[in-house]
Amino acid sequence: MKLRRVWLVPAALIPVVSMVALALPGAASATTAAPKNIILNPGAEAGPGSTDGSTVPVPHWTVKKGGTFTAVQYGASGGFPAKTDPGPKSRGKNFFAGGNSGKANTQMGTQTDSLKAYAGVIAAGATFTLAGYLGGFDGQTDDATVTVTWENSTGATLGTTTLGPVTKGMRHAKTGLLPLSLTGTVPAGSATALLTIKCVRHSGAYNDGYADNLSLTIVATA
Repeated sequence: MKLRRVWLVPAALIPVVSMVALALPGAASATTAAPKNIILNPGAEAGPGSTDGSTVPVPHWTVKKGGTFTAVQYGASGGFPAKTDPGPKSRGKNFFAGGNSGKANTQMGTQTDSLKAYAGVIAAGATFTLAGYLGGFDGQTDDATVTVTWENSTGATLGTTTLGPVTKGMRHAKTGLLPLSLTGTVPAGSATALLTIKCVRHSGAYNDGYADNLSLTIVATA
């Protein structure tokens, strides 16, 4: 278990966050309703988070047998991000983490979401926005990415989209999560979206790849 570290957010970090924040999840104009987020349990809030980084069930996310992908409470003992560290303004209680992964350096949580409700929009041409907060611990280089695998009705892959990672340099070697966002075209014929949160440990005993407030939205191409 790593020691707890408390960091004050330096003023120099603020410009970096604004550069990384291409768009925040759920952002909408005053006159237009926000598109629906396709991801279930996008912020690790659907179940109780761990208070010490141990592995707990994460509703709507599938973890392979023996995997340690987990949900952790902000401010959990052991040096995890606190509510005062860089992260979502409306961050809830929990975030995703790779967990106490032993010899396995990579941990993942996955979910498959139907795009049936968007079939007409996709056939006519649609764009997506994938967004979320990603980060890590202190000066370590552990990181997280979020990948969407677009599949047709038979499960064949039509394309992939990956968000992240946020590097140690982007975090200024401070514990926390920063916003990222990207937009692209939904491949024609997409029937499902396979979401994968991939947390990679590069050093230390714990997999400190972090993610929170994920969002995947689809709208008709203007």
